[in-house]
Amino acid sequence: MNRKFCLLLVVVALVGMAGFSQESGGTLTVALMAEPDGLNMIVTPAAASFQIVMYNINEPLLRYTADRVIEPLLATSYEVTNQGAETYYTFHLRSGVKFHNGAPFTASDVKYTFDKLLDSETSSPNASLFAFVKEVEVVDPLTVRFVTEGAGAPLIGYLGSAKGTGIIPRGSDMDALRTHPIGTGPFKFSEWAPGDHITLVKNSGYWKSGVPYLDKVICRFIPDQAASLAALRSGSVDLVDRMVGENALQIENDPALKIISGPQNLVQILAMNDARAPFDNVLVRRAICYAINRDEIIAATDLKAEWGSPVGSHMTPLSPYYVDLVGRYPYDPDKARALLAQAGYPAGFSTTIYLPQPYQFHIRTGQIIADELRQVGIDCKLQILEWGQWLDRVYKQWDYDMTVIAHDVSIEPAANFSKGFEQAQEDGRSVYYWQYTNKYLRDLLVQARETNDFNERKTIYAMVQTLISDDAVMAWIQVPHQLEGMNAKLMGYHILSLYVLDLGSIYWEASK
Repeated sequence: MNRKFCLLLVVVALVGMAGFSQESGGTLTVALMAEPDGLNMIVTPAAASFQIVMYNINEPLLRYTADRVIEPLLATSYEVTNQGAETYYTFHLRSGVKFHNGAPFTASDVKYTFDKLLDSETSSPNASLFAFVKEVEVVDPLTVRFVTEGAGAPLIGYLGSAKGTGIIPRGSDMDALRTHPIGTGPFKFSEWAPGDHITLVKNSGYWKSGVPYLDKVICRFIPDQAASLAALRSGSVDLVDRMVGENALQIENDPALKIISGPQNLVQILAMNDARAPFDNVLVRRAICYAINRDEIIAATDLKAEWGSPVGSHMTPLSPYYVDLVGRYPYDPDKARALLAQAGYPAGFSTTIYLPQPYQFHIRTGQIIADELRQVGIDCKLQILEWGQWLDRVYKQWDYDMTVIAHDVSIEPAANFSKGFEQAQEDGRSVYYWQYTNKYLRDLLVQARETNDFNERKTIYAMVQTLISDDAVMAWIQVPHQLEGMNAKLMGYHILSLYVLDLGSIYWEASK
């Protein structure tokens, strides 16, 4: 089977932009809630890092558009050839591309990137997605081949959206890239003032003519939402990324500012430590799901019905594989109490919800959930953890009861289930922070990886979503819509279906 890209979409996009009044140059200052823990996406799982690095500094072979269409980036085309027990994915690379350090981009850089990602000594938290990749081969300087076990169906989607897929120069030092990333993207890394800002500057030698428009981007870390709103109003920042609903309401009628909103591939959840009592009891987990009122949470956190959507699956309605399971656990406190009694907790129990600072959206959600759980007899304490503490204690050490967080789920369905559901230790125990494991589910996920037939994959992923819902692995809450508050003269911004601030298309409206 052979597949090739049609570059018509790219041509249409470039022609379409010609009708806009735009100018190159200028500086954009962006307010971000969280500071990255590092800028080498091979060695960090943090969304705050991915948000800045992906597509801007480091580019993958493929990318997703705002319309959720995959298109060429550092690759211009590819072919897929089935070879029995293996499959060959052969990519033809873009010529004339250079890294920010001046080195030419070649197939050897692609091989080096994925060799590092998959090397056990690297201990990449993002490697598990690519466990089915057997080898990456250099065919010639501008041709590279991925050899997968079986069909390797998720590979194409992963290459456009997964953490760690941005290509780095051959021979790069992994530690050095944490604080000084080097890629082929439209922006170069300039400086990082810890606790304050990261500065990117225009890559004047970027392979795509005319891009980027901006000369400089300053990413300021402003965790306090009141402070970021004040900065936007004063003009000290031009864009507040992922603005909270309260602030969006305050500026939506301001002629000098504007709000861009839209659904995003982000699912907010109440995660439970399924290996820790009493959450190791499925009846307790189901009781918690029945005790949660999604509509109340959306009304309190999003403030407008169109700024949030209830969700009952580990995917979003943006995905063609999504199954609507919102009705599986309607709000029913009486049902929750009955299940708790059946599970052996007629008087309830005490627990703690750990909430990540500076994400006020999740903190507010956790506060509401705690009140709702108290109504069915579950005494919930709240503990706020700084983001680095949350990553260490909850995500890495699995030392928690419950937590509220959002997962940047992918258009490629396999990415949403690989780490948390498919990967397991030798004894079958989970390797992920919610500590759920199910062999039948793992077998289903392997089957989904072994077919490139869309309808077959859709059927399997429907079964997967239904199974984890029945097991109440977690409580799925909502898909919060992305709210971007910005200067009214800022143009070209579009919301991607992954947790990335795509800077290459942004420009200032030309002065008249």
